[in-house]
Amino acid sequence: MTARHLRHAGLALLFLCVAIILPDEVSIWVDGQGRTWLSDQMQSPAAGAERVTPEELSIRWDHKVTGEPLPKGTHSGDDDGRYLSQVRSARADAQNGNLELALRALRSLQREHPSRPEAALLLAQIERHRGRYEPAREALDAVLSTATPMPKAWRDAAERERSEISEELALAKAKDGETWQTQSADSTHFKVSYDHQFAGREYGEQVIDVLEQARLAMLRTLGRELREPLQVILYTRAHYLEAYQHRFGFATVGFYDGAIHVVSARRPRGELYALVVHEYVHALFKDAVGSHQPFFLNEGIADGEEERARGRPQLSREEWRRLLDALRDGSWIPLGSLVQGFSNVQGSRALLAYLESRAAIEHIENDHPRAIAGFLDRCAAGEPWEQALRDETGWNGDSLERSLQDDVRSRFPEDPLAKAAPQPSGAQ
Repeated sequence: MTARHLRHAGLALLFLCVAIILPDEVSIWVDGQGRTWLSDQMQSPAAGAERVTPEELSIRWDHKVTGEPLPKGTHSGDDDGRYLSQVRSARADAQNGNLELALRALRSLQREHPSRPEAALLLAQIERHRGRYEPAREALDAVLSTATPMPKAWRDAAERERSEISEELALAKAKDGETWQTQSADSTHFKVSYDHQFAGREYGEQVIDVLEQARLAMLRTLGRELREPLQVILYTRAHYLEAYQHRFGFATVGFYDGAIHVVSARRPRGELYALVVHEYVHALFKDAVGSHQPFFLNEGIADGEEERARGRPQLSREEWRRLLDALRDGSWIPLGSLVQGFSNVQGSRALLAYLESRAAIEHIENDHPRAIAGFLDRCAAGEPWEQALRDETGWNGDSLERSLQDDVRSRFPEDPLAKAAPQPSGAQ
């Protein structure tokens, strides 16, 4: 492939939607004149060009710093402009964490415009990111069978993506009479074992690299690392469900019980990194505090770091609205009931418990930067968790909850009912 710059807005959106499925060797560059280049060469394709990530490129274009802005469908009667604008809106929803809203829009766009590839390719990426392989493959089947025209490089990449998904689906069920076996790969900080379906030294080395990235990221963010090597066990989805689906009252893809247990695809991707970050934070919390309690702080820190790893560092407005609704209808779960665990919540209430926990951490970080790292340091020095929280923030568990609830209401000053929220009814 030779270096080339993108000039057409529709082509630009397609690139941004499917950048993750482009061949790994393709790099993105922006030169001094704001032109964007694709190149399979490591050297700069133009004088003064800067190498960027797809996310950085998206931000630049949205802010109109470089490149050609996408058309605004709301100001045009052009069907193509409206379609691209709706895909762009769905992409923004997905990036902000509003996946269900994005998925509904993309499915509708795919049905209404079966010959267009953009919505279907983005839909497949989101579904695969969520671990929903069958819908992801269906979306790719649709785009590969009906979408025309589509650049050959992207068609090839989509076909490879579909092939990888088919491999994962084939691994999702153990063959008759098959027994689970493991292989191992160790490093200074981790002892890794994984299902034999992932066989090969290269896989183990890739996992070790992902784990090291997570360790270094948390060392920068939380100022902590473990003193002893941590055991990490990776499973195919089938093996994980066979062994642990009875353990939790809601769907999981990983947990920490002195070792990290996570589901992994055959090829380590960003999804594995985010899951490992979450469980590694649990290990750091247990090492510092001496227990998993309080669970709402434990899960809130882990969930926040996982979402940051996924590129969603803050709760979306829709998520804050969900918290306001919980306050208004009395379904808010008191944080005090989430100290010892989440066993008293199921289904949608479990989702609310996680959302409240993450909101509590975001609230702490907004008011007291670096307080979480300080809290863990104090706990590691022997302070009880509530005393450590008070010393770092001035709040205990109850006053933190009251301050968080005030924060939730303050985000919707235009809502006349926000200030009239009833007292929470307690966990149900």
